[in-house]
Amino acid sequence: MTITALSVAVALLVGGIEALGLIADKFNFRGGIWDIVVALNGNFGVLGFLIIGIFVLCWAVSAAIYRLRRYDELEVQT
Repeated sequence: MTITALSVAVALLVGGIEALGLIADKFNFRGGIWDIVVALNGNFGVLGFLIIGIFVLCWAVSAAIYRLRRYDELEVQT
């Protein structure tokens, strides 16, 4: 569930950056937030490594919580 929620958040973030980048390019918006959006659009490789790192960290924290709370030892009731 954690990875799914993170996937949705990352998809919205990447899609939002792409959409805002297209808007900035189409209407020649400059300054403030638009410069940040254009810079992020130009550096999706670095952003991709950051996203991978976030996924790995999220997975590790989720696995640690799973083991520390001993969810793997719970009996399944049918």
